[in-house]
Amino acid sequence: MYLEKLQQWRYATADFSGAEIADDVLDRILNTTRLTASSYGLQPYCTLVIRDKDLREQLVNHSFGQQKVADSSALVIFAAKTGVVADIVAPYISELSQQRQLTNEEAENTRNYLTQKLQAMSAAKRKEWAARQAYIGLGTFLLAAAELEVDSCPMEGIEHDAYDNILSLKELGLSTVFACPVGYRSEADATQFQKKVRQPLSRFKVVL
Repeated sequence: MYLEKLQQWRYATADFSGAEIADDVLDRILNTTRLTASSYGLQPYCTLVIRDKDLREQLVNHSFGQQKVADSSALVIFAAKTGVVADIVAPYISELSQQRQLTNEEAENTRNYLTQKLQAMSAAKRKEWAARQAYIGLGTFLLAAAELEVDSCPMEGIEHDAYDNILSLKELGLSTVFACPVGYRSEADATQFQKKVRQPLSRFKVVL
């Protein structure tokens, strides 16, 4: 199975070579991620691509010293949308209306329905929901990268508030969920030669 081979190939890269990913390659990965499953199709998160080396060096200090943040080709941050509900719903309704040629009434009914659903959540609950949606996107992102033989290392071990402050995300109505350095593995990265260890299917699969 092809996807299984991709999962076997990829690993959490510890040491990047410094080789650059072409913009079109990274865009292909992000475009595939963009098409992933999302609740109501709303995609309440976005991806931030940081290529600037100096900026990534600043973030190393808030990533528990993990140098791969700076040594990779780019740092991709998945950020939850934490602004007002309209910031999530309005862009979707605009795209939906255009691509499916909705009538004004259909668009307004859909807008009202989604707005009511999201406003029924507290701000904290919406942020949690948006973060969970970002994790769905991460799965697609990792496999899309592997398909193009691009290495990655998803990271939760970061200081989220510091990331938000350095990148001025609160002003943009965003909040860091996790970071993911991408690039190409160094030949010196010993981790690539280690066997992947996961629980066997007999324990992973629980039949009720």
